[in-house]
Amino acid sequence: IEAGNWLLAAGNWLLAAGYWRATDVERWTYFYLFLFISNWLMSTRRIINYTTIVPKISGQVATLWLARLEVHNALNELMIREISDFFALMEDNHEIRMIILRGQGKSFCSGADLQWMKSSFTISTDENIKECKSLTDLFDQIFKSKKVVIGAVHGNTFGGGNGLVAVCDIAYCIDETRFSLSETRIGMAAASITPFLLNKVKSSNLKELIFTARVFDGCEAELNGLVNRSFATMEELETHLQKTTTAILANGKNGIIESKQLINRLIIESMANEMKEIPALLARIRVSPEAQEGFSAFLEKRKPNW
Repeated sequence: IEAGNWLLAAGNWLLAAGYWRATDVERWTYFYLFLFISNWLMSTRRIINYTTIVPKISGQVATLWLARLEVHNALNELMIREISDFFALMEDNHEIRMIILRGQGKSFCSGADLQWMKSSFTISTDENIKECKSLTDLFDQIFKSKKVVIGAVHGNTFGGGNGLVAVCDIAYCIDETRFSLSETRIGMAAASITPFLLNKVKSSNLKELIFTARVFDGCEAELNGLVNRSFATMEELETHLQKTTTAILANGKNGIIESKQLINRLIIESMANEMKEIPALLARIRVSPEAQEGFSAFLEKRKPNW
């Protein structure tokens, strides 16, 4: 951004210096060149000013890469804010019809950053609820987006990472992907993600996965409905993803938007009241003695005292 500002300032000075010595044709050339540079910088400045995500735009498709590789793309306050900002930016971009959500490195998303979660014990109740609400709001924002959101999943997908999968309209993974609804393992509840998981996973199966916190693979994720399809290799996934993208873009934009919104309205009616209570529930649980012990045990690589 700083480099862009300096470039724009230098361009203004150079164009102004040459403007009065130029012919009419050259002046119009200078003028349109200035407009092009200015518009390009303004249209990209917000997209490039991220530290935890890497957006890429190609035609009508935006790809959002989660990019906290050192922690397997775990969600923290900054990443939540940046993902939300990107989706808001794309919502106002009428050229973009689809967003593909992916993870850089070895994993899609390993859930909430436990260092961030553990710090909740040191902040006020209001701040705690506000942080929890930001996560719930992010899932809701992605779910309600007018864009078609497709998840391409690999590696570890734990805890809140499953929430990102569940709010996608379509999700694909590879067979060796490791899923786990791991919240109960550290004394937490699967709060923010449960309403969206229930849209895809049968309640009795969801209970078993949450209560045991066991790891399951891509084939079982497909069987449970968490993903649409699981593929043997990433190459097969990429091929199918391209076919899906092409098929969707060949169809009417407004027809797809109206169809998605109708389906979502029917789903939202059944979970609206519960969504309001989730931030307070999550805030209360994550400062509980059990959750704090769970966070500490995980970070210290030991068994919790329960």
